[in-house]
Amino acid sequence: MRTLITNLKGQCLFNASMETQAEGVIILSGKHHRKTELDKFIKGGEIIIETEDPIEICKRISEIIKGAKKHGEIFIAYGGESLGSLLNFVANKESVNAIFSCYNDKIIRIPVLKLDISNTRQKILEFLSYEDLSAAEIGKNADISRAMVYKHLAGLMDMGLVEKSRFFEKYAITRAGRLVII
Repeated sequence: MRTLITNLKGQCLFNASMETQAEGVIILSGKHHRKTELDKFIKGGEIIIETEDPIEICKRISEIIKGAKKHGEIFIAYGGESLGSLLNFVANKESVNAIFSCYNDKIIRIPVLKLDISNTRQKILEFLSYEDLSAAEIGKNADISRAMVYKHLAGLMDMGLVEKSRFFEKYAITRAGRLVII
């Protein structure tokens, strides 16, 4: 089964459903969704995402994509308004079959990008999601040398996923880092 997960409305929604030839459509909406005339011609379900917390939104989108993957191919089509950028981010993280964007009512295929985070860096982010840690504490938890800890921390800081903590000689995960580990 081909499922389209989208935040699009109106003509863009219609065009995306035609482009993907989806058999099912899941429309993601925020609290203030306004239906258009074309929406009623699309068969599928609507999921309203109540929260405004970007991390919680990404977690919910991830759950929806993972659930739909059990039934076949997943296509994402997003627009710039409402949930669009977060939908695009999670689609890339979850490695869907294809991603499309709508620009001036035209559907454009966007390359699926792979988030390149090593297992060690993923572990470091997970450790930091619970508490701020020093380099020595990270090394002990991840079972790596202090030199490797600093190398990984430098890379994570360059990506904007980790920052120096308010506490002396400790590191903290950023909101962007929290998105990576959802």
